[in-house]
Amino acid sequence: MTPAQAVQGGFEVNTDVALVNPDWQQFAGNHDQRFGLAISHLKSLIRGRAYDNEAMRLRVARNGYYVQSRQFPAAFFGDLTTARVRFVSAEEAEAVSWEAVAHYRSGEAESLMRVYSVGERPDFFFGYRIRGHSRYEYGTLQAKPDLHLRVMLAADEPVELLGGEERGVVVLQKLKDGRNVLITAPGRRQPYSAGTGWLSE
Repeated sequence: MTPAQAVQGGFEVNTDVALVNPDWQQFAGNHDQRFGLAISHLKSLIRGRAYDNEAMRLRVARNGYYVQSRQFPAAFFGDLTTARVRFVSAEEAEAVSWEAVAHYRSGEAESLMRVYSVGERPDFFFGYRIRGHSRYEYGTLQAKPDLHLRVMLAADEPVELLGGEERGVVVLQKLKDGRNVLITAPGRRQPYSAGTGWLSE
C-alpha cells in the first residue's frame, strides 16, 4: 500500500474516555448519543483494505483507518489521516509491544490497549491516563503475544516507531494467517466527538 498525501483537517473518533468507569445501566444509550453519528460517519468515509482478526476489525484506506472491537463495538478508534502499513516479523511485533508498554509506563502514552485472547472471558489490558497524571487500568499487562495492540503516544522526545514524531498512534494486529501488520499514524488531529475537550492541544 502506497501512502497518499496527508489529509488536511482530519479528525479522530476515540471512545477511550467513555470506557473509564461508565454507568453501565445507561452506557448503551449515552454511548450511542455521544459517539454513534461520528462513528458511522467516519466508517462511511473509509473504504479500504481489511486486516481483521477474531478480536478487532481493522480497516485502512488512503484517507484514514479505524479499529473496532468485535465483542465490544463501543471500543472504537478511527482517524482520517494517512497511515503507514507494513508487515512485521514475530520478533519485530514483540519489540513493538515492549516499546509500547515502556512508553505507557513512563507516562509517554495517553492510552494503551492490548488484547491477548477472545471468547466468553477475553484476556486484555486497557490503560488510560486522565489529564496526564491519574491512570485508569483494567486487566493485567502480560508477556503474551498480542492479537491487537493500540497505543496513543504523546512523548517529549521523537519516537522511532512514529518516524521521529512525538505524537501519534501505533496499531499492531495479528492476522488469522499468523502475519503481523503494523499501522503507524504520526501527529494528532482534533477529536470529533461530544465532550472531548480533554484531548485538545
